[in-house]
Amino acid sequence: MKIPAAYILTSALALLLAAGCGTKSSYMPTPSLEALNPYGGFRVGQVNDSSGYKFPRGHENAFDLEDAMTSALRAELTRQGLAADNGLYTINVNILAYVPGNAFARYLLPGAGATKLYVEALILDKNYIEAAKIPVYRHIGVGGAFTIGAHKYVFEDVAKEVVAVLKDPAKRVAGKSNMTYGFRIN
Repeated sequence: MKIPAAYILTSALALLLAAGCGTKSSYMPTPSLEALNPYGGFRVGQVNDSSGYKFPRGHENAFDLEDAMTSALRAELTRQGLAADNGLYTINVNILAYVPGNAFARYLLPGAGATKLYVEALILDKNYIEAAKIPVYRHIGVGGAFTIGAHKYVFEDVAKEVVAVLKDPAKRVAGKSNMTYGFRIN
């Protein structure tokens, strides 16, 4: 039986596109502390940008990375019903790496112009003792026009992943990671 060339080409393209975008995260509880209660309520504490990335002077799409992460995380906590001003937990976030990428470059050559965001969310209990650590890495490597604006919505994607881990930490235990692939179409 001969397989049509169009079928092979379509399958190869789908595989290439699926491998180009991903979110990787894990949940690392601190040993000897009580289990995290996701319904105890969370508030966003400090967000620190350690990435060293600065938008070029006069850049039309410039924004503050710390503000973008703070607002995305607050919005997602509220959407999931986990936000509480006086909650049991505080979330401090360190932005470790950020690359805004370029949608046109992704269109021309998948993998080039990738948007990347790597953060580490530290979950502190009511005594400000670290209860858990959630590293999240988001990479958008292909998509062209489908990924216009990725330099901003990558913060929303990471916030969704942090909250998903908080909501069900049992599924994301240290040493294992959850990998998902796909595109965001606005």
